[in-house]
Amino acid sequence: MAEWSDSKLYLEGNGLFLLLVPALGYLAYWVYRHTYPEVDTARRSVLVVLRGAALVLLVSVLAEPVFAWWSKQVIKPLVLVLVDTSASMNTTERGTTRLQQIAAVIADAGWRSRLAQAEIRAWGFAESVYPLALDTAAVVQAGGQATNIGHALVASLECIDEREQVQGFILLSDGGHNLGRDPVQLAEELGAPVYALGVGGEELPAGIQLAGVSTVQTGYVGQRQRIDADVRSWGYEGVQAEVRLYEGERELQRQAVVLGGQGQLQRVSFTLTPQQAGPRIFRVVVTPEEGEFTRADNEALVFTRILEERTRVLLLAGGPGADLTFLYRSLVADSNIVVETAVQRADDALYGGGWSPAILRDRDVVFLVNPGAWLLNGPPARELVERVEAGTGLVLVGGVRTARDWRADSPLAKLVPLQPSAPFAEGETLLRIGAEGRYHPVIRKQADDPWGRLPPLPGYFRVVRPWPGSLVLIEESHGAPIFVAGTYGQGKILAALSASFWRLDLMSSGVDGQPQTIRQLWRDAAKWLALDAPSGRIRASTERHVYRGGEEVVFAAQVFDELLRPQQGAAVQIAMPGRIALELQDQGAGHYRGVYSGLEPGEYAYSATAGVDGAEVGVDEGRFIIEEYSIEFSDLRADQALLGDLAHASGGAALPLSDWEDLLHKLAPRKKVVEEAQSLSLWGPLWPAWLAIVLLAAEWLVRKRSGMI
Repeated sequence: MAEWSDSKLYLEGNGLFLLLVPALGYLAYWVYRHTYPEVDTARRSVLVVLRGAALVLLVSVLAEPVFAWWSKQVIKPLVLVLVDTSASMNTTERGTTRLQQIAAVIADAGWRSRLAQAEIRAWGFAESVYPLALDTAAVVQAGGQATNIGHALVASLECIDEREQVQGFILLSDGGHNLGRDPVQLAEELGAPVYALGVGGEELPAGIQLAGVSTVQTGYVGQRQRIDADVRSWGYEGVQAEVRLYEGERELQRQAVVLGGQGQLQRVSFTLTPQQAGPRIFRVVVTPEEGEFTRADNEALVFTRILEERTRVLLLAGGPGADLTFLYRSLVADSNIVVETAVQRADDALYGGGWSPAILRDRDVVFLVNPGAWLLNGPPARELVERVEAGTGLVLVGGVRTARDWRADSPLAKLVPLQPSAPFAEGETLLRIGAEGRYHPVIRKQADDPWGRLPPLPGYFRVVRPWPGSLVLIEESHGAPIFVAGTYGQGKILAALSASFWRLDLMSSGVDGQPQTIRQLWRDAAKWLALDAPSGRIRASTERHVYRGGEEVVFAAQVFDELLRPQQGAAVQIAMPGRIALELQDQGAGHYRGVYSGLEPGEYAYSATAGVDGAEVGVDEGRFIIEEYSIEFSDLRADQALLGDLAHASGGAALPLSDWEDLLHKLAPRKKVVEEAQSLSLWGPLWPAWLAIVLLAAEWLVRKRSGMI
């Protein structure tokens, strides 16, 4: 922006032109000193002006004059100031918050005087960027839920005119970048240096954090249920804190815990015996202590579903074996699961008697363990299809026998959510959680991903491809599916493409090992499959029951036709009280999906409706929770190293906030004088000649009207 400007106009070209102008004027006067007939003075003056102007224009074309002018202006350098207003800037250090420390510097007279030579434009930023008046920085509230330094740099630069030159950025922040692209990489592309002033200590401030709360996905009326809470703290070693368990506003239990130091985890366990069925939401709270930097992470929510009865499981096996024994031991270890077995003999019969459809009655879940030809293609298979269609859960554990005897026309082929291929794949392969299995209730995804640490799986049942709409929960290292979830009718299905999971458990136990990954897989699978299907032709659910603040809520639904086949082309809508309805998108094969964002923390109830050709065909309901959470509180240490790297990458400098005077000296904004020359040549454009012709025509017209020759 120009502070002041000055302009001067000059005429360049042939100097003879300037001498001819008065001569041409006199010539025009001389021609019209006498006229015939005589005309009045006014008309004579018009004729003189027209003739003189025309002659001047014609001569100017030949003389090639140039009109030139110069302008001079003093311009202030443009400096962009970015102030971090994320929640971490509320951290109190030495009796004042980080943002207050910044506001005190901005209010200093020395700050204003050193930047007096510059034009200042300021923005506040957290997850987004907004204009900021620096004189109001002292009253700005720090509350952003994330810090995106890279976006702040780029967005502020995009707000200025492309003709403006930025001398540099002044970045005031604790460096706690936790959202968006790497700001160091972006700084290399800015084209302007970043001068960073870092605020905050690099040690974690004193605080108590509820690191996590967990319980079983499903429990049962009258059965004990445990809720575990992990507490960690900094700066409160040896202090006795109180951990409380609530349901709604009703306190259920409380326990005392002696806090460890420097982030040491302390586990507190509550034991309940639910007396009624239904979804339950519990809240765990750690009583805040004096001096905590924040209390936003002192509580957490956990969701569980209580069922009326225990899960009834049948292990229907193609023969005795280690895989059957391992499954049985894994399931009976859970007191909420009742397990019975039925094992095929060498002939087409079961140990203890022949086949009867009654064997499958009153079963919540059937594990079909390494079945052969009879179980795959005989009466048990046909009966299983009917049971699954009516709502019984099915797990197919396929081994070498299953791969050998599988037929494309098997009654079970329409149940299993994949297209098998032969032969059985020999050799070892490592496992990993599939992208779709990360939050599935059957997969217990822990922070350190125990699936990646398991020994290799010795062989698996090859498949051509999973069905559209199915979910690959576990896959081998090259992407082949190992554990796939799907549905048929009212029933849910899991296909485990190996019967050798028992070997993984055995090989991972070691001397002192406590392997739970595989065993827990089967227990969680049984409970998930046993959940009652909602009435109607639609099933809807959220991807998880508990979300963190700021996360998107993912809804998924399945719609069926009258024969319980996947229904495509349905109109599926999610409604929540006081909220705009969400239309789910058709994903094919009867699956629908949608994402809802921007919800505030709290508990939400929703209803899902499905319509086909304008007629409603089903309704389902559910609940989910959004808990208070800010990524800002996960680590409140200042990151001075990041600010230094960012400044170095852009050609700037980084210093602590206390050294702001030195940093402004390095920036050294200075006014600059800009001169600009412009010119207009009268030779080249045709307008002077055309204007002369117009003037001569006007002169002729005046002469004619005056009766002159």
